[in-house]
Amino acid sequence: MTKPIVWSQSSKNDLKNIKKFFDTRNQTTTYSKKLLKTFRDSTKLIEKFPLLSIPTEYDNVRGFVILEYIIFYEIMSEHILILSIWDCRRDPEQLNKIMMK
Repeated sequence: MTKPIVWSQSSKNDLKNIKKFFDTRNQTTTYSKKLLKTFRDSTKLIEKFPLLSIPTEYDNVRGFVILEYIIFYEIMSEHILILSIWDCRRDPEQLNKIMMK
């Protein structure tokens, strides 16, 4: 049984920041558009197979690894909430702060 995907405001901000970073760095939108499509395709897979990914220490929160990112999401009764898109090249201490919110 599939549950719809809902994006948290934080995860939407993550996507905007990732897109902005690559648009600026590359001086084109080509790569960032491809990357965002990869994230969308990944969430479709999460929607169909929510237990496919890695469990975390938080109840009902899982992490789907894609490229150098992890899509953190929570399986809720009515939907799947995308919590954050985490760049694995960032300081892991910052991740603890994000997950504690």
